[in-house]
Amino acid sequence: MGNKKLLGVDLFSGAGGLSLGFLQTGQVKIVAAVENNESAQKTYIRNHNRYNDESDGRDIGYHKDIKKVNFRKIKEDWQNIDLVFGGPPCQGFSNANRQKSELISTNNQLVKEYVRAIKELEPDAFVMENVKAMKSDKHKFFYSSKDQKEIVEELGIELIPDKVILGKQNNLSDDLVCFLRNCIENNIDLSPFIINDKNLFSKISHISRKEKEAHVYIAKAQRALQKTLLKWKEQHNSYWSTAYEELWLKLGVLLSSKELADSSRNNLFSILNEIIEVQKVLMKMSEIQSNNIEIVDILLDHKHVCVSVQTYGVMNYLLSKFKSLGYVINEDHIINAAHFGAPQLRERLVLIGVKSEFVRDNCVTLPVSIIKDPDQFYKVQDAIGDLEEIEPFTALEADQPINVPLLKSCNPLLQYLRGTTSTIQNHVMTETTDTAMERFKVLAPGQNFHDLDESYKQTYSDPGRTQNTVYLRLDNQAPSGTVLNVRKSMWIHPRKNRAISIREAARLQTFPDDFTFEGSKDSQYQQIGNAVPPLLGRAVAEQVLNYLGRPVKDKLENIIKNHEIVLT
Repeated sequence: MGNKKLLGVDLFSGAGGLSLGFLQTGQVKIVAAVENNESAQKTYIRNHNRYNDESDGRDIGYHKDIKKVNFRKIKEDWQNIDLVFGGPPCQGFSNANRQKSELISTNNQLVKEYVRAIKELEPDAFVMENVKAMKSDKHKFFYSSKDQKEIVEELGIELIPDKVILGKQNNLSDDLVCFLRNCIENNIDLSPFIINDKNLFSKISHISRKEKEAHVYIAKAQRALQKTLLKWKEQHNSYWSTAYEELWLKLGVLLSSKELADSSRNNLFSILNEIIEVQKVLMKMSEIQSNNIEIVDILLDHKHVCVSVQTYGVMNYLLSKFKSLGYVINEDHIINAAHFGAPQLRERLVLIGVKSEFVRDNCVTLPVSIIKDPDQFYKVQDAIGDLEEIEPFTALEADQPINVPLLKSCNPLLQYLRGTTSTIQNHVMTETTDTAMERFKVLAPGQNFHDLDESYKQTYSDPGRTQNTVYLRLDNQAPSGTVLNVRKSMWIHPRKNRAISIREAARLQTFPDDFTFEGSKDSQYQQIGNAVPPLLGRAVAEQVLNYLGRPVKDKLENIIKNHEIVLT
């Protein structure tokens, strides 16, 4: 093969943590990167273009919408693609905990776009990174009429009976179920029966949740809906039943009334709740229709209107599909970044696929842990201790290179993070409010929101539901937890009463100091939280390159093994 670099395509690239790990091996050239977030792509371009300094003069091809990418054309342009890596968004579904009104996660469909890329590019190897929960039965596809050939006939995947809650039962539910069954049998489009204006549905839903403050919110609603109330009947193209139409018109009269007696107000909320539940059912059923999901039955069950469907697991699909395309896949899938030098306990799911001709009868496995003893994991202090006395900027516009203090000695992780640069950028933090500062002051290392006295929680409507990562003060003497968007979580510096800066978060994720982030403050924090730690990416890259007969000389193990480096 000579010294020619392997050609890689980066999917759902984000800021580029996973691909940076591949680039650091010195054996990979990225030819295309797909990312729909503008700020993340700017970060990627700023930091990745410098690695493509070869004489062919061909830059990375950047794409935004993966559904529009012609992967066959990319392969044709470059003659061959050796590697594909990336982490498609994947969202779990649960009847018990659904924050959004949509039933079908568009994110899960992006998993199939990743599969399409593998099928069309035919790389020698690929890496897919994701949340470890992707293995759970909550991560699933709803079986549709389009799936018969691929899922059942070709892959032989067993379908799982499932039941999805559409809404709560009410006085109209029996008639509604009959109507929906008729629509399914006769292929009748449900969209004409849904409230035309989504904003109107949102507004009346908001009123329904404010019964205790009814007098205030009804008055506000009347002002907001003044023009809409004049054309109240026209808010539906069609009415699915006379009883529902009568309820809708009655709601319009009640919302138009200047003065409402207690009985009328109670009646208004009763009607409102019935209409909202009916609309939820219709909207979800319309979504099921538009996605061609196979419906087994519609039924009333345990005070709910439900639909019986069939599903198949995301993980089951991926393993079956990749094996059908000729790849050998690792059997153990969970990997912890702390074992590879990251100062955080971050467990992720990683699939490595290698074409069978490269491994023959051998297994494909995840890389072997470099730091096996948890007591030897790098700690927060190791990564950000040298920045403690450098006050971060609070305004993004003020950000500029800052000189970091010279050290007589440092640990291998810090040496890697600092590299050859003597300055840092992105040392910017979110500004701390007075309320937040009061909380900061009383929290010790390792404590979080739930350790606060109740008097500090009064601005939260439901403190019990707050995650234990919120208002977490980091502990210098331990690895951090999983770095997400630490601005939203309000992570606190181990010793200072301030937020963690963007650069400190980046270091916890093992981005070196010469890697600079672009975009708004929140976008930069989010890019870091979404990323694969580059050191973890590098460990995985070395493993993949071994399978392809391209072992790396300057191994990660030699870079981060825990011994003190004396600087001269």
